Amino acid sequence: MPRPAIKDGLSKQARYRAAKMAAGLKEVRLWVLDTSTPEFRAQLERDMKAVRESESEAEVMAFVEAITDWPPSEE
Repeated sequence: MPRPAIKDGLSKQARYRAAKMAAGLKEVRLWVLDTSTPEFRAQLERDMKAVRESESEAEVMAFVEAITDWPPSEE
């Protein structure tokens, strides 16, 4: 048996958002790069080439590896 319609003038999504806000949550939208585009791939290739040709490549790569090591390895 279907539920009776709620007559508050709000859409289902609006009620959902209101309930989340009442629970102390905040909506956050994130826009991220579309890694499937040719433009992204071209920029990635340019960036990789710049790092490879850099005089400080070893230092840069050590930094990248250090910040991506999670959980940190215990030495």
